[in-house]
Amino acid sequence: MVTGRGIRAGLASEAMQPAPTLPPTDADVDAIVAPGPTNGSDGGPGDVQVLSSIDELEGKLEEVDRAWAVSDDAMRAVFLSFVFEPAGDTPPDPYSPEYAEHQFALYRLIADRPHYEVQNERSDFPVDANRPFPYYTESPETVGHTLMAIGFIVRTMGLAAGSSILELGPGWGNTTIELARMGYDVTAIDIDPTFVGLIAERAAKFALAVDARQGTFLEIDRLDRRYDAVLFFECFHHCSDHRDLVAKLADVITPGGRVFFAAEPVVETFPVPWGVRTDGESLWAIRRNGWLELGFQESYFLRMLAHAGWVVTKHTTDATYLGVVFEARRAEGVYPVCGRTLPPDEEATWLPLEAPDSTHRYSGARSELSVERGGPYELASVEVVNTSPLELPYRVSHGRNSVAGVAPAGSDHLIDVPYDPEGRTVVVEVETWRPAEVLQSTDQRTLGLLVTGVTLR
Repeated sequence: MVTGRGIRAGLASEAMQPAPTLPPTDADVDAIVAPGPTNGSDGGPGDVQVLSSIDELEGKLEEVDRAWAVSDDAMRAVFLSFVFEPAGDTPPDPYSPEYAEHQFALYRLIADRPHYEVQNERSDFPVDANRPFPYYTESPETVGHTLMAIGFIVRTMGLAAGSSILELGPGWGNTTIELARMGYDVTAIDIDPTFVGLIAERAAKFALAVDARQGTFLEIDRLDRRYDAVLFFECFHHCSDHRDLVAKLADVITPGGRVFFAAEPVVETFPVPWGVRTDGESLWAIRRNGWLELGFQESYFLRMLAHAGWVVTKHTTDATYLGVVFEARRAEGVYPVCGRTLPPDEEATWLPLEAPDSTHRYSGARSELSVERGGPYELASVEVVNTSPLELPYRVSHGRNSVAGVAPAGSDHLIDVPYDPEGRTVVVEVETWRPAEVLQSTDQRTLGLLVTGVTLR
């Protein structure tokens, strides 16, 4: 179950149509301020109603419409009050066609549409270049969080003066304009011609040379140039084939270029590896507008990027709920265990870092590291050190291939295992030891081998 707290609907957060003109009644206001009891709850503050039918969902969306007539903040408060819990089990393999079909069947149910098509992401509603989102909401909360998020993105990107940036799904163009005003060479691609025109109009007010184009995410392989950075801000989750998009990004960046995923719905508590979000705001966006609203478990998201040849660093700030940026760069076959962010479920298989600037870390009895799939490699090499006074038997595997051996006491060497193009992780299994028992020290940890990382050769 997804509560929607801290998860925004991307374009649904930004592309709000003008509020209805009919004034709210007293009953409307009362219903918004004090919603009725929820399923299995006492109706207290913070309760979330779990919906199980489309009829129930329509009733809640009517409540959203009434709140919309009051204020943007009132509408968002209703968004937080309900979720949808679909029936049926999710297929186990998130990389399978069956899994994708299951998710798009859920989209079709919620959207009441025969299929998803990318043109659904168009909004085509009036916009005001002098008062775009977030300003027209008149909400100090929404405006404040948006501005803090943009500032955090700019600081996190930290690009050299004059760098080239491709922004995908820029919507209102808020980050586009701020980056262009800094002198960056910015190309902005959005599917909605209204937004493309808005960005051009906003850029003209500052005499900025922004290249604003209409297009889709999956058409980036048609671009005739490369960029120092690619930016997604609350929009990557609208892509109908996120793995295909990630694969195409490698040919869009310059050597050493980076990709930034900002304020995306990537949380380890998401109930499935990836899929349709069923929080209130996402339900509204899907049913009322036909937009695709996906969410991702952090472990899946980071592992998916690793399989495509990327290593990622996660940046966060407590200043805003939008303050999460994943920075991805090409691995070039090198997958360290330190100095980057591991998928949380893989992180749990390694011992904690001994220091923030560590270059090695201890494995446990069984530790995993995701690496590129389908690459042009022959070997996966693991650099290890046995710091114990004992010989430690080990087995290192990649996909269907594995090697076994014994690490001599005090040794350091490479363990080479044949690369399996279908393999997803390199697994290090080792007989562990405890310094407290072997050396009579105060160190109570259970240690495996000290590992630098995996290099694909």
